[in-house]
Amino acid sequence: MAENVEKMPVDEDGDDVDGTEEAMDAEGNSDSDSSDSGDEDQLEQKIYELQQKVTENPYIYDLHTQLITTLRQAGELEQLRQAREKMSEIFPLSEELWLAWLRDEVPLATAEGDRSKMEKLFKQATEDYLSISVWLEYVQYAIGGMGAEDGMQNVRAVFEKSITAAGLHTSQGANIWEAYREFENAVLAGLMPQPGTVPTPEQEEAFAAQNKRVQNLFRRQLAVPLLDMEETLQEFEEWSGGQAESGVRQAYVKAVELLDRLRPLEAALLSAEPPRYKEYQALIEHELAHDDPARIQCVFERALQENCLHPDLWLQYTNYLVNKLRIPSLVLPVFERAVRNCPWSSQVWQGYLLAQERRGETFDTVKGTFERALTCGMATGSDYLLLWTGYCDYLRRRVDWQSDHTEQLKTLRTTLQRAVDHLMEHFGTEGDPTGSLRQFWATMEGKFCKNMEKARELWNSIMTEGHGSTARMWLEYYRLERMCGDNKHCRRLLQKALNSVTDWPESITEAYINFEREEGSLELYDLAVVKCEAQLKRINERREKAAQKEAMQEEQQKNQKSVKKILKKSEKQQHNQQQQQHKQQQHKSGIKSEVEMQAGQKRKFKEEFKTPPPPGFKGEPPPGYKGEPPTKKAKEEDHGILVQHDSSKDSRTAFVSNLSYSLEEDPIKEMFIKCGEVTEVRLVRNYKGKSKGYAYVEFKDEFCVLEALKLDRELIEGRPMYVSKCEDRSAARSKPQFKFAMEIEKNKLFVKGLPFTCNKEAVTNIFSQHGKVKDVRLVTYRSGSSKGIAYVEYETEDEATQAVMKTDGLLVGEHTLSVAISNPPPRKQPEARRGEEFERTPSLGSGKKETDQRGKVRTQVALVPRSVKRGPSSSTISADSNSTNGQQSDKSTAGMSNADFRSMLLQK
Repeated sequence: MAENVEKMPVDEDGDDVDGTEEAMDAEGNSDSDSSDSGDEDQLEQKIYELQQKVTENPYIYDLHTQLITTLRQAGELEQLRQAREKMSEIFPLSEELWLAWLRDEVPLATAEGDRSKMEKLFKQATEDYLSISVWLEYVQYAIGGMGAEDGMQNVRAVFEKSITAAGLHTSQGANIWEAYREFENAVLAGLMPQPGTVPTPEQEEAFAAQNKRVQNLFRRQLAVPLLDMEETLQEFEEWSGGQAESGVRQAYVKAVELLDRLRPLEAALLSAEPPRYKEYQALIEHELAHDDPARIQCVFERALQENCLHPDLWLQYTNYLVNKLRIPSLVLPVFERAVRNCPWSSQVWQGYLLAQERRGETFDTVKGTFERALTCGMATGSDYLLLWTGYCDYLRRRVDWQSDHTEQLKTLRTTLQRAVDHLMEHFGTEGDPTGSLRQFWATMEGKFCKNMEKARELWNSIMTEGHGSTARMWLEYYRLERMCGDNKHCRRLLQKALNSVTDWPESITEAYINFEREEGSLELYDLAVVKCEAQLKRINERREKAAQKEAMQEEQQKNQKSVKKILKKSEKQQHNQQQQQHKQQQHKSGIKSEVEMQAGQKRKFKEEFKTPPPPGFKGEPPPGYKGEPPTKKAKEEDHGILVQHDSSKDSRTAFVSNLSYSLEEDPIKEMFIKCGEVTEVRLVRNYKGKSKGYAYVEFKDEFCVLEALKLDRELIEGRPMYVSKCEDRSAARSKPQFKFAMEIEKNKLFVKGLPFTCNKEAVTNIFSQHGKVKDVRLVTYRSGSSKGIAYVEYETEDEATQAVMKTDGLLVGEHTLSVAISNPPPRKQPEARRGEEFERTPSLGSGKKETDQRGKVRTQVALVPRSVKRGPSSSTISADSNSTNGQQSDKSTAGMSNADFRSMLLQK
């Protein structure tokens, strides 16, 4: 760069040519020269470093912009031009970069050959993004070339292009229209005859034609909904010297009506901060609803100017062009711009390849586009998998199986092998987790090439990568073998699958038995049935063991929590005792009076206390027992108002529980009347007349009960009600039946981590995006509040599988969803009873509670009065027990039999 710096000539006295003197130091050096030289060296070093970085990493956008800024600062015009051209080859340039480039080049374009280069540069600038400023620069440059032979025609051509591209821009399009009219008005003013002269017929004809041209511009602009179009109408009427004609008025009124619908959307755009993606989406949806292709293209171009890095927006635009507009000449340029803006999007590249194939581009062109896509540095293996899949599909469609296809088939096989190697090398098995490319390859080899040996080789390589336990993969392999192979390999394949599959063995056994039923002999069929039953038995045993192990782990965790709770309580009691002892030491003088007061209270309590009869005592109450034996009426008052129940009506009666205590009979009847005619609702109440939360609903017909059972867990006043058949609960019940399935359900998802405010409709909206939702069940507490858990049932298993992949880990608010195929563990079984020699009444808090059925715990309270001591214990004798009565009672009860103890208690 130092060689390009021009040096000013100086004379012998050290003055430059124009007589300017510089301050010199004692050594004859200039301070300004030395400082300028240092700055130039720094710029030169910075430019060199940036050029090296750009060469090494040409796809880093910021490096290009830094190099362009530094070269412009240094004034290196030629290197600056090269840097801009290199950047424009890789990236589209923003409006600011194009304006700076054009304004630097326009003053230098003085030669005749430079004008064609500038025209090309302006065309490239207008193709990157829709920019009103760039179009105004373009028409301004075109007006500067009116001196040429076709200058006027060229200016009008540029104006017409600008009107087509940006004339429908609601907020800024008026700038282009006004510039066009000003130009034509200036031409019209030049055609007016000089005062005092008589115009020739040619001049009058030219003037009339130009006047009509300006009038047509006004009419065209007034038919377009633009902001401030009222002022344009006033300007037209002033220019024409009268009111606009009816045709212009009608077009103007229609444009104003459309503008009124657009004003709120445009106002939202103006008030928002860039990039305004949501506001542009609202405007796009409005234009798509009215289906005006020119306006739809314009609004997409406006949105892409500020949101050029949104692949979804480019896909939305290209999908409209491909599926709605269907003009091939418009589709490919937009795709080219899309891949330049979002080179990391495999979906955009895949769409580009399909568009080229539809257009009938040559194989070399499509291959070149694909090779460009491979070098763009996509982030994940799934992106490359999508790209390879799209290109292999294209190559497969090129093969003409009815004629000589040797070369095309060779290209397809080579590409498939290259794709598999590329994904495996860079991403391992995660690049193609299900081996979809090799599955496609195997199907092609077996179906079209009749090469089952190669197909089996490909499938074996897939199954050895960790898919041996997956039923779906074996079934896919089996379908190909059944379609293109033979019975021998089918049978061998199914036998391998039977011994390998663990996730869904039922599907393999069904396929194996059906195959032998259709193709095999009776002996082979019987053998298949025996093998399948034995395998299912082994798998079920393993499942039971796993479930028991999991239940034991849960029980251990529960016991650990209980132990921790007991220890914590013990520590707390010990701490309280220490505090109590500390207080006793501090208040030693007050302890004696307190003890005396407590002793008096005990004596008073002893005088008033009368011994109650023991549990189960029948006959006269013992002496000292106050009160009368409980009557039937007293029992009813203790337990509530009795409901007369007729067991003969159980078949047409439904039992409803978990009801709100404030609920009355009428709302319950309204809830069940849709199931059939309700003859009676019997709500169970307590002795105060308040509801106990359950009721009997009696119908006229037994079939109505079946309909009522479908209302189980339906909300009534915000609380789920439990509906079951009415049965005699006093009789020995069988094992309770669980309402929902306890085995794996492939088409149902188990969802955890939902927000507690999430209702059924919200869950349906989330999961219906990935398939047709058949049912959604929220798991709630008895109060009706959500547990954050739900079951989502799809129509098909494939939809459920796709939904798991797309929603597991999904963030909903501040909650992260955990989604899996529904596979509930077996419900806990009641523990076996211990032997009779171990049966005893445990003391309170000792040991583990045994349950007969889920949720029903046997009592563990020892029914022995606390006041009765089993034997003397020095640790339990309080400090104030100075009398000998306590000691005598201890001794008197020690070693007593049950009969003696009962006689003493009843004072016989």
